[in-house]
Amino acid sequence: MDKVIDIEERIPSMREKRRRTTNKKFLFVVLIFIIALLIILYFQSPLSRINEVTISGANLYEEKFYINESGLIKDEPFWGFKKNSVEKVLSEIEVVKKVDVTRNWFNNIEIVISEWGTIAYVEEKGQYQLLLENGELFSTETILPEDEIPVLIGFSDVKVRKQLSTQLIKMETAVYHMVSEIIFSGVNEDMESIIAYMDDGYEVRAIIPTFAESMEFYPDIIAQLNDVEKGVIDMEVGTYFTPFSKMYGAKEEDEIIVEEDE
Repeated sequence: MDKVIDIEERIPSMREKRRRTTNKKFLFVVLIFIIALLIILYFQSPLSRINEVTISGANLYEEKFYINESGLIKDEPFWGFKKNSVEKVLSEIEVVKKVDVTRNWFNNIEIVISEWGTIAYVEEKGQYQLLLENGELFSTETILPEDEIPVLIGFSDVKVRKQLSTQLIKMETAVYHMVSEIIFSGVNEDMESIIAYMDDGYEVRAIIPTFAESMEFYPDIIAQLNDVEKGVIDMEVGTYFTPFSKMYGAKEEDEIIVEEDE
């Protein structure tokens, strides 16, 4: 026979269960209230305001410039801006290759800037501008301490300048740092000829589309010449060497055909 449980015996356990349920609901409400209160207090406190904006990676422009361009102002709402929007604005600056904006605990913002590298100086009417990896020019009042980048003269044509930029980037690092000056010598139908003056005293004549490829052989060529006499290395069609002493009015027999090592 099943045992019959008196309702009076169940009342205490039912009350205890109801009390626990009520307490849980009360604690939940209190917790929500506390969280809401903390959020309100946070947004009313200095912790919710931008304390400091730091910039790293700035070389061509000063840090202050990037901060101003970002639109981020001290004491403005820390969560009042979109990270992607700030990155988009800064990435449109001509010298910026990549940018990353990070909110740091508690209320600091870090902006990491990656600028395009400088590959040459461009001289025009006595004024110098930096040529960037992307082919753009950056005006500068002072010569940066990068004395191993060449000076370009006569490269006013944007298309030609960008073609040469591509070649300089492709060039072997050791050879690239030997190039002291490059003069654009193309005229009319021939808009690709250049003259490169090297740190070791040689003069190279080449064409822009194959400049990097041709200069791969430069160390081998000067090794064959044994540094007996400086002169002109013509790489426009084949490779020919003419000593400076014979380069003006040189006869065909004065030229030395230089073999390129495969």
